[in-house]
Amino acid sequence: MTYGQMRKALYDSPVTIASALLPEGMWGAYCESTQAILIDRRLTYTAKRCTLVHELMHWRHRDAACDRPCRGREERRARRESALFLIEPMRYGLLEQMYEGNSWNIAQELEVTQQVLGDFRLAMSERVCII
Repeated sequence: MTYGQMRKALYDSPVTIASALLPEGMWGAYCESTQAILIDRRLTYTAKRCTLVHELMHWRHRDAACDRPCRGREERRARRESALFLIEPMRYGLLEQMYEGNSWNIAQELEVTQQVLGDFRLAMSERVCII
């Protein structure tokens, strides 16, 4: 699903999504009290898509403010869940073989950022399969 399709699908949802010029280095933000997500309008569509999913994970868990002590835990959870939502493991496995682990090519094919791909790889490395 593209960024535009996601925005359309969320049109009638209880969360408000808007574009804005955010401070340098800030891609997105979620405010629990206003149920609003802001996405930096200067981002590529791939980055906007990944950022929107990340902020939706904060919304899903009703994460409050960025200045709270538990922010690190909430950020890690949002990053992990975003990566697992955006990347289908079987497709990733195929691309991993096809591109011999080249993260740039894999991320391009999956339409995700390098950070999301790295978060996905970390999440997969933490999973243990016992047969």
